[in-house]
Amino acid sequence: MARAAALVALTLLLPAAADIAVCPGEGARYEDFKCNHDQTHRVCAKLLDSAGQPLAWGSKGNFWEITGQTAFQWDSEIRANGGDSWCICMWATARLIMAAGCENVHIDCAATDVSYVEKSYMDGGVDLAPAKKCLEQKCPSQGSSYQRLSDATMPEVDAGAAVSAKSSAPLTLAAVAAAAIGSVAVFMVRRSQPMTSAEAEYNHDVE
Repeated sequence: MARAAALVALTLLLPAAADIAVCPGEGARYEDFKCNHDQTHRVCAKLLDSAGQPLAWGSKGNFWEITGQTAFQWDSEIRANGGDSWCICMWATARLIMAAGCENVHIDCAATDVSYVEKSYMDGGVDLAPAKKCLEQKCPSQGSSYQRLSDATMPEVDAGAAVSAKSSAPLTLAAVAAAAIGSVAVFMVRRSQPMTSAEAEYNHDVE
């Protein structure tokens, strides 16, 4: 019973699976167009401006220029999908932030699997620390899905009840200890008594 109760409590404490929004412009590689499937494409970045052209991320250029992927530029595919964003690699996000600065990156927080990035450290040989720090600033509400409790959300506890519970704790522990000692004593007494013929036969069969 105690084990079952512990399992139930653990289940209640586990974070719910991240449910993120669709990344507008993402292709058909993911049936639901969300950035929460493979091990790297977890960030939904806005890559096109309002005119559908590559969006500049500071003075260093656009996404493809900063990450060295101009030869594979797929802005036309994003436009064809009716959006402006794409699920990009975590390593690319870190490089973008290091090159352009956190203030110049364009992240769709609602469509980014922030909790997954927070739990990751390296991707493609790139340290993800800059990406994690920037996401903490830009997407604070999409962080860890574990419930954060504060004094404002904690239920009020009656002072008298708290004192009563505290004073009864030693008695409870004493009762548990006494029960354990009693069980050991009974066991030792039974061990000291000679076995019956039936018990001896059972022990022989088990061995």
